[in-house]
Amino acid sequence: MASMVVFVLAAACAGTLVWTLERQDRTQQRTQVADMAGDHAQALQRAIGLALSANNALVALVRQGQGTVAQFEDIGTQMLPFYPGIAALGLSPGGVVRQVVPLKGNENLIGFDQLNDPRQGAEAKRARESGQLTLAGPLELVQGGLGVVGRQPVYLDDAQGARRFWGFTYVTIRLPEVLAAARLPQLVERGMRYRLWRVRPDNGQEQTIAASAPAPGADAVGRSLTLPNGEWMLSLAPARGWGDGQVLAQRIVVGLLFSLLMAYLARLLAALKAHERGLAQQVALRTSVIESTQQQLRATIDAIPDPLFEMDEEGVFHSAHSQRAELLVAPAAQLVGRNVASVLPQAAAQTVMGALAEAQAQGWSAGRQFMLELPLAGATWFELSAARKPAAAGEKPRYILLSRDITQQRQAQDRIQRLAHFDPLTGLPNRALLAERTQHRIAEEQVRGGSLAMLFVDLDHFKNVNDSLGHRIGDILLVAVARRLEALVRAQDTVARLGGDEFMLLMPATTAAQAAEVANQLLAAVSQPFQVDPHELTTTLSVGIAMYPADGDTFDTLYQRADAAMYRAKQGGRNRLGFFTADLEARTARMLQIENALRRGLERNQFQLYYQPQVALASRQVVGAEALLRWHHPDLGDVSPAEFIPVAESTGMIVAIGEWVLHTAVQDAKRWLDLQLPLRAVSVNLSAVQFRHPQLPDMVTRCLQQAGLPARRLELELTEGAAVDDPVAALAMMDQLHDRGVRLSMDDFGTGYSSLSYLKRFQIYKLKIDQSFVRDLDDDANDRAIVSAIIRMAQALGMQTTAEGVETDGQLEFLRRQGCDEGQGYLFGRPLPAAQFEAYLRQHDSLQTGTSTQDLAG
Repeated sequence: MASMVVFVLAAACAGTLVWTLERQDRTQQRTQVADMAGDHAQALQRAIGLALSANNALVALVRQGQGTVAQFEDIGTQMLPFYPGIAALGLSPGGVVRQVVPLKGNENLIGFDQLNDPRQGAEAKRARESGQLTLAGPLELVQGGLGVVGRQPVYLDDAQGARRFWGFTYVTIRLPEVLAAARLPQLVERGMRYRLWRVRPDNGQEQTIAASAPAPGADAVGRSLTLPNGEWMLSLAPARGWGDGQVLAQRIVVGLLFSLLMAYLARLLAALKAHERGLAQQVALRTSVIESTQQQLRATIDAIPDPLFEMDEEGVFHSAHSQRAELLVAPAAQLVGRNVASVLPQAAAQTVMGALAEAQAQGWSAGRQFMLELPLAGATWFELSAARKPAAAGEKPRYILLSRDITQQRQAQDRIQRLAHFDPLTGLPNRALLAERTQHRIAEEQVRGGSLAMLFVDLDHFKNVNDSLGHRIGDILLVAVARRLEALVRAQDTVARLGGDEFMLLMPATTAAQAAEVANQLLAAVSQPFQVDPHELTTTLSVGIAMYPADGDTFDTLYQRADAAMYRAKQGGRNRLGFFTADLEARTARMLQIENALRRGLERNQFQLYYQPQVALASRQVVGAEALLRWHHPDLGDVSPAEFIPVAESTGMIVAIGEWVLHTAVQDAKRWLDLQLPLRAVSVNLSAVQFRHPQLPDMVTRCLQQAGLPARRLELELTEGAAVDDPVAALAMMDQLHDRGVRLSMDDFGTGYSSLSYLKRFQIYKLKIDQSFVRDLDDDANDRAIVSAIIRMAQALGMQTTAEGVETDGQLEFLRRQGCDEGQGYLFGRPLPAAQFEAYLRQHDSLQTGTSTQDLAG
């Protein structure tokens, strides 16, 4: 830093000196050039003045001859050699050129009116008025080239003695010759640039008379010369510019070298001073280090929370230190001098000796772990790090051994391991651990040629517990179920929780009969009440069983097939067991195939609506139609609704499909209404999933508005199950639909578990009697009694009734006698596509009465 400051100061001083010398040189040079310009300006002024003096001789001749100059040509010819630079002499009586010498080449001047010439008139008039010699130009001469014209007005006395203007004498001067006489071109040879110029009196602008190429710049110096037409200025400047570049560069280099030298000297001086200070500081630092080394080492050792030992290669302790006394097997003072084998258990002592041997071989050792039962800390895990100390020649090596307490890390690893392989709620193995154990057990059974069973266990209706009592009670119940499952299995069996309410049992060395026996025990044990304060809960199981090797030889295969068997058990009524069978696999594959195909069905227009007429039994007139969904797949063919509707419901695709059905049905109904065909309303089935969807009322309203169909022309059919699963929510949904003018009917009435207390509160205007009761009306007295009771109850509640599956006249007659309002079945017509159903309506149009027509128009 100091050297930089010195360099800057020295450079500043050198720069000031160089600048001062340069200014002096340039001032001296400008003075010399100005003197040179003055010399040439005086020479030029003398040359022009000599040429103009010829006018005085001409004026004398005119006055001597009283305006007439005899033999002017001879006299002018004799005068020319005495006046260098003159191109012509002339007389202009009255301002008009009458005589000129030499005449040759100047013939055009004869008769030239100087007073009235646009270029010279103003100058001539000023000369006449002032009576003084004037100089015109520079201008282009008639003879060629550039020149100036010196014009002298002549006044003669008349007979009365008055002065009168006679005219002019004039001299034409060639500028190149005058400039050559003043040695201006020689300036270029002397390394100068020059410019001869004047300020024009008529417009005030500068006029260049002569100049070098190139002309000097604005920094030129000049000298003026006074002529009759004003001042001319001669400006000069060196062609290479002011100053000497080489001298300036030399001076700058010398100044820079001087600055660098001064900076270098300053740096040497600063380095010397710094070295002296460094030596002093180093002495002080070494002294301080020597004094504090022991303290620092002790502080470092004290800062290590884990035991630190110094040992030799035979395992003898030479020092021991620990801030936590509970981590030592004995006080530190008692360890010194003792061998590790006499202090630690055999396994731990071997680990320590192994670390020392490794440190002896490679200089260090790390990562070896062992566990000790300490008197004060209990079971404690340690990780060893050892390093060999440098030893003098002939000395035995010693080692620094750090025994780090990793008990918490081990516990954390154990917890992570447990979380990765065990369910946190029940403590049972999870799916990952179950998969590992399954593959291990399968390998064992392969060797011994045995079999094993995998039981997939699922609680029935467990969602109801969570929804009604909360997840805390549900979790308690899951733990209780897990304990009962564990109590019923053998030690070699594994009970695992897969998640939610699903459990899995792995039973090695088990036959199918033994698996079935265990499954029945599970069903019986879990069906016993659980006391979950303050609730007494009862639940059941559905169990699916897959056997190795009959049903698969991998965990994934057995898992999948036990899961499929469990769902078969649920479909069979729950609280039961089921074995995997080949047809179950085919059904599972079929359901998967249908699910995949359903996802493309809508966008590929594979769905179609069929319509089955609904007939008034009293008049056998068509009053409505039920929209029935049909699906024709290019590969699967015609897929039954009973097969694909449950798949659509389980995957959630029923919502989009249902909206398409409703949209299409109301569009068709609107078209038939516009054609005034005999159709009072169209019925559309709702699945339970659709009915529970919160956006259902808005979707129905949107479809009706898009089609322009009145709401009373739409009838929505829902099953008993959809209504009674959550009666409160069902009431709210029905109220919303009823408020929008949509009619609701209950489909398949009598097959579910309807609550009559809710039935009377539901916004239902029609009950549809399931075809299972209508099918055997001709032969079964019980069916007749049930149908009659349904009709009587509907009449009492103010509801209409529609019988489904009417196929015989006997059924029709019985229903009519009982007061059933409408019927639907093959007796009246099969389901038809929209176009054929429209033709069916046209055929029956003639049967409609005027009342029906009025109803449709309304």
